[in-house]
Amino acid sequence: MSTTKSSDPRREDAIVPFHFPRRNEEEEDYSQMIATFISMGSIVFRHRFKMIPWIAAYFGLTGTLNSRKTFKAKDSLSNSGTFIALVSLFTYYFNLYLAHKKTMEGVANGEIVVV
Repeated sequence: MSTTKSSDPRREDAIVPFHFPRRNEEEEDYSQMIATFISMGSIVFRHRFKMIPWIAAYFGLTGTLNSRKTFKAKDSLSNSGTFIALVSLFTYYFNLYLAHKKTMEGVANGEIVVV
């Protein structure tokens, strides 16, 4: 059995180290950015438009599902758009709940008369 230096798979000079693929500028995640802007806008405008938190949740979920697996672990802010969109949805429905609760307490106390 003759082994030559060129056919030995354990050679030190034949080792190729693994590197993550480089990120291009074209691969930016615009759906997460849109989700962040829309959800922050809906919070600032105090949820006057009912569909805006749901649109933000859609873009946040789309960005989370379409993000590359290799960059999910490296980027700690990869799901920030999704989280802010969920906070926007939560605050919208929590404000509706509090307004309903306040109205029902007013009806019970006699401050608001239902005709």
